[in-house]
Amino acid sequence: MTVRFQTLGPLRLRRDGTEVPAGRPQQQAVLAALLAARGRPLTTTQLLHAVWGENDEHWPARPKRVLATHVYRIRRLPGFSPAGAGAGAGAALLQAGEGYRLSVEAGAVDMHRFDDAVRAAAAARRKGDPDGAHALLTQGLDLWYGTALEGVPGPLAGRIRQRLAASRTAALEARLSIDVARGRHAEVLPEIAALAEAPDASGQVLSLLVLALFRSGRRDEACAVFDQARARAGELGLDPAPELERAHREILGSPAVPARSGPRGPVRPCHLPPDIGDFTGRTAEAGLLLEALAPDGAATRRPVVVEGAAGTGKTTLAVHVAHRLRDLYPDGQLYAGLAGPHTLPVLSGRLLAAFIRALGGDVPEDEAAMAAAYQAALEGRRVMVVLDDVRDLDGIRPLVPRHPGCAAVVTGRALTGLLPDARWLALGAFSPEDALGLLARTLGASRVEAEPHAARALAEACRRHPALLRTTAARLAARPHWSLASMVDRMTG
Repeated sequence: MTVRFQTLGPLRLRRDGTEVPAGRPQQQAVLAALLAARGRPLTTTQLLHAVWGENDEHWPARPKRVLATHVYRIRRLPGFSPAGAGAGAGAALLQAGEGYRLSVEAGAVDMHRFDDAVRAAAAARRKGDPDGAHALLTQGLDLWYGTALEGVPGPLAGRIRQRLAASRTAALEARLSIDVARGRHAEVLPEIAALAEAPDASGQVLSLLVLALFRSGRRDEACAVFDQARARAGELGLDPAPELERAHREILGSPAVPARSGPRGPVRPCHLPPDIGDFTGRTAEAGLLLEALAPDGAATRRPVVVEGAAGTGKTTLAVHVAHRLRDLYPDGQLYAGLAGPHTLPVLSGRLLAAFIRALGGDVPEDEAAMAAAYQAALEGRRVMVVLDDVRDLDGIRPLVPRHPGCAAVVTGRALTGLLPDARWLALGAFSPEDALGLLARTLGASRVEAEPHAARALAEACRRHPALLRTTAARLAARPHWSLASMVDRMTG
């Protein structure tokens, strides 16, 4: 009997290749805690803390009896044996003093195989074996099929989820850095671009995007990524990440040439992130934005607010439209991402100062005068302003242009506050046609046409969610030997 536990997605238990129910959510939380312990015993108190937290006010009545019930039900799951986890015995949940320990065969838990692969890959890189490291990282990353322990409650499951997500991102960055170093920049560019879309994308990811774009012959886009990252770092009073500086020096052609300093004097700034190369769908929405933001020379354009859940493509759409309108706003395009740990008043003040400098103006010492100086710097110009990942509309009002010929597009989710006279556009899931179009653009039309039913099933497995579709398609693009049907099985099996 072979028993396997899958945790790098919703918790699953497989016996001899067949999935069996893993029980109710709190029962899964007990099982997840025991799996994470890797055979070490956990006391009753540790398990109670793992499932219900350290505050016993949140515990159920008779908590030890409730825990014992969950243990009893786990022991009755198919694949569990009271005899232990010896050859062919499956798994066993054993009494250990005042607590319990879970005994399973080596390699039975995918999170352990992933952790082992990451550690082995790090050792291989230290020994100068990038090919071996790449193979190990690929093996580990291929184990993932969703969000780790998705839907499993309890504080311990939350901490495990957070640790594994960070480890997965680091492993993916390490694999992609090896790919870029090995000259596979064009092949992995879609994966890197998908990672770089995240508001908290690391300096490592952005530096890989700069290098992959530059080495793919897209120098202007590479410079735009660096300039946007530098501008965003400047808004927070930081310098660009060292990895970004090194990537920029490669573009400049000499390690001795320093990065360009911030713009001064009358300039036409372009802080926009690069337009995505395979922009797909959203035809109606893009048309509405283009119509709403195109200047008519008579009055200030009403600001447009694009609202939607995480990953629906708000930033991608706003940046794409802003690029298409660049010729109509020749005096500059300003961009700012407002996600992060800083409070909006502090960030808004820094953004005003950064925007004033970008437009060639002088920043007043009195912060209260910055808003007036900013609006004065916009007077008589055609400037597009993109304010990305906004939470509080009241707080960004000073950043919205008030002059004829200027325009603003604001993106955010669960927005609070008001933005007077704004137009609103709500984004949801892709239509079935747009979802298939994205797969075809990323994978090639022939690959999608060869498996039309699997392509539609894959789109639905991704809930036609733009970010999930793009990430899944990028993963398939990097693995041409995988069929679309196999990916559907990984996501739904």
